[in-house]
Amino acid sequence: MSLFNLFKKKNTVVENDQVTENDPLENYPELLSAKLLFLNKPNLDRNQLLAEVKKHFANIDHSFSESTLIFSFPDYPIELADATIPAQCTIMIPDPDKSGVELPDAAFQQNWHWAEANQVAKNCIYEILVTDFMSRTLPYKERLSLFIDFLVAVIRVTQPNAVYSSSAQKILNPVNITGIWETDKIQTLHVICNVRLYNASQDTNHKKLLMDTIGLHTIGLPDFQIRFSEADENEIANLLWTYAYYAYEFGDVIADGNTLEGLKAGSKWKCEKQFSLVAPERIVVNVTPD
Repeated sequence: MSLFNLFKKKNTVVENDQVTENDPLENYPELLSAKLLFLNKPNLDRNQLLAEVKKHFANIDHSFSESTLIFSFPDYPIELADATIPAQCTIMIPDPDKSGVELPDAAFQQNWHWAEANQVAKNCIYEILVTDFMSRTLPYKERLSLFIDFLVAVIRVTQPNAVYSSSAQKILNPVNITGIWETDKIQTLHVICNVRLYNASQDTNHKKLLMDTIGLHTIGLPDFQIRFSEADENEIANLLWTYAYYAYEFGDVIADGNTLEGLKAGSKWKCEKQFSLVAPERIVVNVTPD
């Protein structure tokens, strides 16, 4: 099935300002977070949550308050200058007497993967926030596995109606999150990465599009972007996913002047690191079709 079924609306590119040349062309890990969205008030059974998380992690310490549930993982040590502490994940619970979901406009713009995403999210009136904490210095694969294992455990207990991924700026079906993670972990980036489409031309007679990935930057890797006019959007989307998984597998190894295979076997598309053309500002590998 195509990643994009129908482009009824394409966002317009607004290019970022130039940044000084002395800035390092690399991304630094950011907080990983997801909002769990509910049509009805969620039942947060702390004992059930702890039991479910223990199915994924052998060693857990925890500290629970009325508004914050903290889970610490001694098997994931974080080395600080003067101490070693465990990586943590948290559940932030808003005031239980208040309802309301807050999502940025970007949450509703690039949900090509789930046709009902926007409507389901807009109908939700309760939310909880799941994040990692003190884990940014972990190797990125280990860190992501920790976060998604934890997220899946929380989803299974709380049964949200939708999940908003801050990293990917997309709304996800929670059933897909748990199903994909538990049966096919090769799709590791499903939760934190998205492929976006933008209109890069003001001239309606000459199509010029930009597609990029978003989310790799939150684990310290470069995202990718491609500007094109003739190629099929679905083919470019699939290519960007291939590039994203290449970066995830091998790390930040693509240098200026390197090439990646394009749509045709044997083609060489030139790579150059630069600041992204669309927000959020981050380092991307700009891939130029030959």
